[in-house]
Amino acid sequence: MKANTWHSPSALTDCLALVLLCAGLWECGLGWAQLTGLAHSLHRLYPATGSFYNPGPYCGFLAMLLPVALHYVARRREGLAHWFGLIYLIPALALMPVLMGRTGWVAGAVGCFITLSCAGKIPRLSRRSVVVIAVLGVCTLAFLVYLKPASALGRLLMWFNGASAALEHPLTGVGWDYVAGALGNAQEAYFHSHPGSVFESVSGAPEYAFNEYLQIAIAFGLPAMLLFAGLLLWAGVSAWRGRSGGVAGGVAVFAIVCFSSYPLQFPEFIASAGALVIAGVLAGSKSWRPVSIMVCVAVAVVAVMAARGRSHRLSAEGDWVRQRHICASGLDDRSIARLDSMSATWSHSAKFLFDYGKALREAGLFVRSNEILQRGVRVSSDPMFLNLIGRNYQSLGVYDEAERYFLRSIDRLPGRIYPRYLLALLYADPGVADRKHFDEAYGRVAAMQPKVMSPAIKEMRSELEAIRDSLDQLRDSRD
Repeated sequence: MKANTWHSPSALTDCLALVLLCAGLWECGLGWAQLTGLAHSLHRLYPATGSFYNPGPYCGFLAMLLPVALHYVARRREGLAHWFGLIYLIPALALMPVLMGRTGWVAGAVGCFITLSCAGKIPRLSRRSVVVIAVLGVCTLAFLVYLKPASALGRLLMWFNGASAALEHPLTGVGWDYVAGALGNAQEAYFHSHPGSVFESVSGAPEYAFNEYLQIAIAFGLPAMLLFAGLLLWAGVSAWRGRSGGVAGGVAVFAIVCFSSYPLQFPEFIASAGALVIAGVLAGSKSWRPVSIMVCVAVAVVAVMAARGRSHRLSAEGDWVRQRHICASGLDDRSIARLDSMSATWSHSAKFLFDYGKALREAGLFVRSNEILQRGVRVSSDPMFLNLIGRNYQSLGVYDEAERYFLRSIDRLPGRIYPRYLLALLYADPGVADRKHFDEAYGRVAAMQPKVMSPAIKEMRSELEAIRDSLDQLRDSRD
């Protein structure tokens, strides 16, 4: 790099790329420390997660910087940038297979191909070569699906429900904090209309859409999603035209990871992707153009605000976990007043709303409990909110509403036994005393095959069996 080019857009692109590689080296070091036992993983089920709490996004983050490193290794044979790239490539490539991040693998391969193509390292392909590559690509995707078929099927369900949720408010969206609630409602509507669907066995309570384009569409509307996709396209094309293949490949990796993961849920991913997009926009400019400057400033502001907001949310979740003992020790007027004052801070925390609503129920404040739990339904897809609301209505003697919420919970997650158990108890309640519906609900509970048999399931079945026997005895005594 020549001395008189330090103030050019391309020079700033190189600086941003080197900063990103420094962040990547830190993540690599942390991952290897976790893998060798020198540091603790942030998820007990996985040996390495970096600063993330799941290896999937972590693998995507490492993959996003592979093309950046490869660019400097392929185009420069000496200098600081070359060694930075080489030092990053080796540990990152060695670590990624351990993480089992299929999206990261595919995205990294595509990004590196783009980088090498931009650098002129890949010769012009013949038709036969294109066909061979296409066949290999299809076979690779099939193998990746084979590795985790249930996960692939679950993604399809979430994408379908995400599209349905996005179309509910196509222009304005529901807000970032309410995406999970919208996904829960969409899943509930789907299973209500498609009982016995093949997706029942892979359904869960999704926190994210596992597709950031859909996530943005649900949160802010379809125009925002198109703006986001257009910005990534602009950054990638601009970097390609500016012969910055590493940035072009990195933007492509980020775009692919956004399609099948949830990178925007992590502050470090948001900040790094923002810097990469800025580098892409600048890479195609030989001089400082007003449009490029305004776009870069806008991206920087949005990225900083989004990363800060997400960091605050994660910090608040951790703070509540440390203070949830307030609910566990039982509620009185003083603790209720304290929790009400705290609700502004944790108004979008599903954990806080569930703990508080449950504690209010245990204190016998059923109406107030339902007010809090209804707020939880808006921010979470977890059917346990619906179960507690139904139980509160049953305690209040409002049996029709109790039945409605138990049925909603069953529709939302058909594979769960617990809401069917609650529904059977409702039909056995003296205030309802519906023997026909009780027998139907009991039969479904007895027939369901759980993925893992637990003492709780055995206890629920035994309790319902005892209730059935007592109802039979009561009927026989009357006869």
